[in-house]
Amino acid sequence: MNRLILLLLSLLMASCAHYSPIYWGWGEWAVSDVTGLENGLVAYVDWSTLPGVITSIDGHTVGSGHKKAKLLPGSHVIEYAYYPAEFGVHPKGTIAIQLEAGHSYEFCIRLCFWCNPRKYAVWVDDKTTAEAVWGRHPDWPSWFL
Repeated sequence: MNRLILLLLSLLMASCAHYSPIYWGWGEWAVSDVTGLENGLVAYVDWSTLPGVITSIDGHTVGSGHKKAKLLPGSHVIEYAYYPAEFGVHPKGTIAIQLEAGHSYEFCIRLCFWCNPRKYAVWVDDKTTAEAVWGRHPDWPSWFL
């Protein structure tokens, strides 16, 4: 009986992988060029609220468990894809963005389940300057889900 329960729990963990702490534990993605640089010489991009949503950076595939990236300052192309199960619309696209050294950026997606037709907002905030550097914040009330 214990083996059956263990088998069922492991199957449940595999089926709900992106909710698992194992899935979230990969951490930071970086190209080899930035591994030895100091923090003030690189830019950070964070998508930890939606692990797995960033699919590639500058043509390099990002593993589904990563939730942050350490990048050289300058122009970058970031691709994202989000497939919410009960939403009906699948936000995906490409972001061309200019990153600055020493700045931290946060990638965000918000879905509006109350909107008809379904709407979503995608944007990137510069956490250092507290302003949106790509995309727009949601234009629906904050109490909408």
